[in-house]
Amino acid sequence: MTKLGIFFETNDKAPVFPIIPFFPLFLHFNRMSMLDYTSFLFNPVFGENTYVVYDETKECVIIDPGCSSPREEERLFSFIDSNRLKPVMVLNTHGHIDHIMGNAAVCNRYHVKAAASAAARPYFTDAEQQFRFFGLQGQGTFPLPEGVLHDGDIVKVGTGQLEVIATPGHTEGCISFYAEVEGAVFTGDALFCRSIGRTDMRGGDYERLCKSIRERLYHLPDDTDVLPGHGQMTSIGEEKDFNPFVTG
Repeated sequence: MTKLGIFFETNDKAPVFPIIPFFPLFLHFNRMSMLDYTSFLFNPVFGENTYVVYDETKECVIIDPGCSSPREEERLFSFIDSNRLKPVMVLNTHGHIDHIMGNAAVCNRYHVKAAASAAARPYFTDAEQQFRFFGLQGQGTFPLPEGVLHDGDIVKVGTGQLEVIATPGHTEGCISFYAEVEGAVFTGDALFCRSIGRTDMRGGDYERLCKSIRERLYHLPDDTDVLPGHGQMTSIGEEKDFNPFVTG
């Protein structure tokens, strides 16, 4: 087993989690055999989890690069380069700004493409609207992902693979990435530890999100690790038993 590395930026202000309640962040050991992952906590405003997923071939994908500063970008690059990893793709669970801020930096440095669902693409062009929603200053657009992912697609990472699972509701086009062999699912902002994604933004639909969780995520084995876009790791079984928003 490989120890889960958690990297974060130090600053004068404690991270704020406007999307979900704050839960203490603990170190865990992952159970992934073919695929390993390292988690980075980026962005002092949003506290977003970025994941680097890799295997013994050194190929890797970066899920939701949320780097919000050059310093955070360098922290991510340093890990990739020092471990001689070979990025092959950026994967986005959805198009909210806190999950795509680092897309351009990663794609430009490693000459790779980003991929997301077709329904997520419009969110990459409305950055200014998203900044205003959160009361932040920002402008411009984010590069559109060149790759389009569909429900059931398989993303190869060296000798391992991730299955795309459609989990809309937090926004249109939300997807999760399931590593079946390793027993882990990267849920973005669909499912959190004892919480779920907010649905008061563009494309949000509470009933649709609950349906996605019940019919797509809760059908996974109970011992599947849930690696969310914010907050701490949990499991499918724990959320089915204890999540106050969507029970099993």
